[in-house]
Amino acid sequence: MKRAAELLLRIIYPCKCIGCGKLLDIDKDKWLCGECAEDFKETTGQKCQSCGRPIDHSGKCADCRDGKIYFDKGFCALEYKGAVRNAILKFKYKGKFRYSEYFGKILSDYAAGNIAEKYHYITAVPLHRSRLRERGYDQSELIAKILADSMGVEYRTLLVRQRHTVPQNKLNKKQRQENIKNAFIPAENADIEGRSILLADDIFTTGATINECSKILKKQGAQRVDFIALSSRSEES
Repeated sequence: MKRAAELLLRIIYPCKCIGCGKLLDIDKDKWLCGECAEDFKETTGQKCQSCGRPIDHSGKCADCRDGKIYFDKGFCALEYKGAVRNAILKFKYKGKFRYSEYFGKILSDYAAGNIAEKYHYITAVPLHRSRLRERGYDQSELIAKILADSMGVEYRTLLVRQRHTVPQNKLNKKQRQENIKNAFIPAENADIEGRSILLADDIFTTGATINECSKILKKQGAQRVDFIALSSRSEES
């Protein structure tokens, strides 16, 4: 009955590929066409030992090697390119909040296969309240809550974005670091002392945002701060 109802809904409301917008066959995947599905395969090959982004050499990427890193370990599920990039941009800026169902599952599956650490809390990189009003939802929070549920870990808001910042994708590495500096403060009654925390976000680029959040959490006494990102840019991009 459930399967029949789902098929009926897909006849009435045809699904489109979240990567390219192509209409999908009723009896196939409801999220991706076969071509775009290739871009949604987990990253393989060499990865930075610290942040987990794709690199073409062993060891650490330049960002982790040359800068002060406050997080303990990073995990990046997908590479930010092609259909992945297209889908995430629609998720963030085009009101496609329902994509959180699929993206949350991707994070959950990746975490199950790659993360052995136990955490007290899972939290998300927060939006500023003005951007939250514009968008109507916090995309990182949506997928972080699905991840928390799958891992059996409490989701808790631990950070507040106190300052409205220019979108990081418009800035170079140095500008990103300055832009995000002092943008976050601990949430009221966050209970961070001695806790192990997994921080979730949608895109990991230079790591400036994740690193700033990790710094605040560590200064508040967090024992460990790891992060997981839905996608990451390779070191070369």
